[in-house]
Amino acid sequence: MTSRLILLRHAETEANAAQVWQGSLDAPFSPKGQAQVDATARYFPTFAQKFPVDHIYVSPIGRAQRTAAPTAQALNLPMIVHDPLREFNLGDWEGRSFEDLRETENLWDRWDRDPTFAPPNGESPASFARRAVKALTALVNDHPGQTVLAVTHGGIIAYALSNFLGSGGLDWDRWEPPNCAISVLDRDESGWHGVLVNSAAHLGELTGESLAV
Repeated sequence: MTSRLILLRHAETEANAAQVWQGSLDAPFSPKGQAQVDATARYFPTFAQKFPVDHIYVSPIGRAQRTAAPTAQALNLPMIVHDPLREFNLGDWEGRSFEDLRETENLWDRWDRDPTFAPPNGESPASFARRAVKALTALVNDHPGQTVLAVTHGGIIAYALSNFLGSGGLDWDRWEPPNCAISVLDRDESGWHGVLVNSAAHLGELTGESLAV
């Protein structure tokens, strides 16, 4: 039996554009982000003709819900808020720029040396990766033979793709999705298979890279 997981990253926020770690915080969409939301909602009915969606789950964080709502309406499906789909929580260090975290806290080098390091009141890459994989695997297990759309965050998607298709979390950075990118994964008795990975073709000129969180 084949089950399908579709992953959709939220649209670009002002924090994304400013290269700020928002994590469990929230920020309004940038103008490009709102245009990405609209383009994605217009595209999904056509996309769903090839990949019909049975259930939509969404992170509790506002930017994911605001991304999901127009698409859920276009597909005439309810959104189910699912807390484990929330983004990587950096605890007391959230709301700071990536440059500040890199220069002041030496964060990425710390994580390279010790993936179990967690900032005060935050998560470590190791604990976050376990949560991301557990959350998405559980959704698929709960709906065998069906298709689940999870509208979530760049960190969740990058770590999940690395674990399902890559080297088990060690290469998560190469799987970071652009805002509003879509991935389609099938799971059968032999494991996970990538059907579509981090596609932003539906966005046209609205595509663009921004760091995950």
